[in-house]
Amino acid sequence: MADPIGKFILRKLRQIFIWPIEAAIVFVMYFAARLLPVPAASWILGAFMRLLGPMTPWHKRARRNLIAAMPDLEKTDQDKILTAMWWNIGRVIGEYPHIAALTRKDRVEFVGRENLRGLTSGGFLIGAHIGNWEIGPYAAITVNQPVVAIYRPLNNPLLAGLLERRQANYGGDIYRKGREAALGMVSALKKGQFMCLLIDQKLREGMVVPFFGRDATTSISYIKLAVRKKVPVMYMHTERLAGCRFRVTISPPISLPDVEDDASILELATEINGTLEQWIRQRPEQWFWPHRRWGKDI
Repeated sequence: MADPIGKFILRKLRQIFIWPIEAAIVFVMYFAARLLPVPAASWILGAFMRLLGPMTPWHKRARRNLIAAMPDLEKTDQDKILTAMWWNIGRVIGEYPHIAALTRKDRVEFVGRENLRGLTSGGFLIGAHIGNWEIGPYAAITVNQPVVAIYRPLNNPLLAGLLERRQANYGGDIYRKGREAALGMVSALKKGQFMCLLIDQKLREGMVVPFFGRDATTSISYIKLAVRKKVPVMYMHTERLAGCRFRVTISPPISLPDVEDDASILELATEINGTLEQWIRQRPEQWFWPHRRWGKDI
């Protein structure tokens, strides 16, 4: 059914006026950060987002999500977490042009890379939007394992080049979320590549799995494929330690069920969501709380 004329006009106005303005702002921030040393870019963008973030609509959504997930927090603790969250998001933006350089400047401590060395089967590295999540795949890249990624197209297509630049650093293929990604998983495993997945976001498809005690649609396709192809699934846990210093921990392979029936998949998916929840509880200020993880009901 066609959109009402009002929505159609608003969409066209956004495409004509808002998208170019958004793109101009992002590219100015990107190239300004690129010209600065990493610590300066990280600090300045962190300070900027710490001021800007609470004034956006996403701040209210982040607070609602935080209350839903951790209802026992006092308001003062909520405020501290959310303020630090915007600081972390700004730092991620400032560090984005320098991601590859960060790993060459001894700013990233890699733990568990031995779990990746010598593997030829390919597999899955699963993580969450914690710390600077863009650094996680370098645990594989630095031991000569090419990385495949799935992306969700940005609402503003004028910014698509930023995703292409990221994947150029990763050295592997990139697949659009949806059917293309499903086929890409199979292709990546045939090539013996590792697919990095951030599995803490809401999907339209998947299985309903508890997350912070609430139902959350959760990706399970990679679990089924790993069971079917008998390839490893490992956690990829990224933490910001202080400033522009990070730790990326790669776990040993997760124990997979022998069969891919719904009960077995649900049990493992629940265990995985529980692990992500532990990470977030340890460092709640480093998780991306504005995302609609539980849908529009919160």
